[in-house]
Amino acid sequence: MRIEAEPGFLLHSTPYRETSLLVDLYTKNHGRIRCVAKGFRKPNKKGISRPIFPYTEHQFSWQGRSELKTLIQADVTQAPVQLQGVCLFTGLYLNELFFRLLQEQDMHQYLYQQYQNFIAILCKGEPDEVQLRHLEMTLLEELGYGLVLDSDAQTGAPLQADSYYQYIPERGLVLSINQRGPAQGSYAGSDLISIACGEFSQGSPLRTAKQLLRSVIDFYLGGRPLHSRELYRQHLLSQAS
Repeated sequence: MRIEAEPGFLLHSTPYRETSLLVDLYTKNHGRIRCVAKGFRKPNKKGISRPIFPYTEHQFSWQGRSELKTLIQADVTQAPVQLQGVCLFTGLYLNELFFRLLQEQDMHQYLYQQYQNFIAILCKGEPDEVQLRHLEMTLLEELGYGLVLDSDAQTGAPLQADSYYQYIPERGLVLSINQRGPAQGSYAGSDLISIACGEFSQGSPLRTAKQLLRSVIDFYLGGRPLHSRELYRQHLLSQAS
């Protein structure tokens, strides 16, 4: 089977043999695709190889019937992007997250559109934490892991703003045993109600959204750390020294 001019982005690449690459692509109509890009690292007569740029939409063509396809062509549809600073680390995180969680050849056109829109924000040099949280929530929803934040999973009762809850992946929110105040792994009902309504642009609800989503994402990553997070942590340490 041969696919021509499919819109997509590069999520991950690694050298393969002397002149080739193993690439994971995120495409609009075919989801995540793994390909061998044969000869893409081999310089032409002008000494130039055939690069595939991250954070830049391409039109990809490939062929093959097995899970590992052969990439034939990769044409950029825009000027290649060079992210800087926080935008770069955000892009690294996002690509690693999609690479780790998306199943191969599982199409999510709405998710692709949201990914494309967020990359456009990063390309403008405007990292947006609120939009990143929304994209994380959309990713979980599209994969069937959507957060249920409007009721207590044990009783079905609506959340109480003055109560504290714990989130159990694949089950939902349950009333925290400790109601004296916030404890590790518990979240204020008022923040959760705001997040459920999409109102977490600042302050405590935004901090809670970050903590909650990180906990749930880590669960579905199987406890395996993200390399991009460690890179960002090292960057912050170097900036502070």
